[in-house]
Amino acid sequence: MCAPGFRGCPFTNAAAEYPDPEHPVRKVVREHRTWLRDSIAEIVGATGHPAPEAAARELTLLRDGAMAGGYLEDAAEVRDSLAHAARSVLSSGVPEAS
Repeated sequence: MCAPGFRGCPFTNAAAEYPDPEHPVRKVVREHRTWLRDSIAEIVGATGHPAPEAAARELTLLRDGAMAGGYLEDAAEVRDSLAHAARSVLSSGVPEAS
């Protein structure tokens, strides 16, 4: 998402071009986002995180921001910020070792 020539998330871009939530394009975008969020929740859940669905929603929002930021800002900074924020989300639900 931060490679030269990157122009943002194609699903977000498509949704912007078709604002009607009932348009077939928007339905595909919604299906993709549901698949992405569910996939993230499954992976996060496998780590033992106590709230994988909530973490998946937060990580999806972070990804959305990084997709826009990767197009508009310095790619390396966006990548580093995304990694830091994702670690924060993931570690917030993991009990500390005693």
